[in-house]
Amino acid sequence: MDHIDVKLLSAMEKDSRVSLKYLAKELDIKTSTIYHRLHKLKESNILESFTIVVNPEEIGLSLHCMLNLRLKKLPIGKLDSMFLESFAKYLAEEYNEILFASVGSDEQIHLIASFRDQTHFEAFSASLNENGYIDKIDHIMFSKILKGKKIFSFIANQQALEEGEKFDDEADEFEDIDESEIIHVEF
Repeated sequence: MDHIDVKLLSAMEKDSRVSLKYLAKELDIKTSTIYHRLHKLKESNILESFTIVVNPEEIGLSLHCMLNLRLKKLPIGKLDSMFLESFAKYLAEEYNEILFASVGSDEQIHLIASFRDQTHFEAFSASLNENGYIDKIDHIMFSKILKGKKIFSFIANQQALEEGEKFDDEADEFEDIDESEIIHVEF
């Protein structure tokens, strides 16, 4: 990565929908160069994907917290990192509420999760408490998210979405979009 890649990523982080033409003009580089640099950044796994940032409150997720799970000691002794990583991955895949999962010490998994309300959080906690591997759950509630909304994903099977609480199925009108302002990159 060089200073051009840094400028390119910085511009795209602000708005990933900008066109290659716009980026080329802003960075004073040929459009083809922008395309090839994006391709290289994607191939090298520096750029994982082009994404959207979802406002969790607007889709009905108003309660957020960090959870620390302490796992029970296993009869075999010390918990190994492979088991911890596997269990953290299982939790992240099993529960749509979990947005972030990380392995801490040899007995802890750290999670960030989001919920519709207190009842949803309590049901989630009760479900975790039923798991035989979990010894203790501590949590810290967040009152407001100031930075980090990129961590939230749009999950179509959220109950709030299924119930149509935040969306109007009749509203099928879209604004006319200028195709030259959308980045089209195939990898």
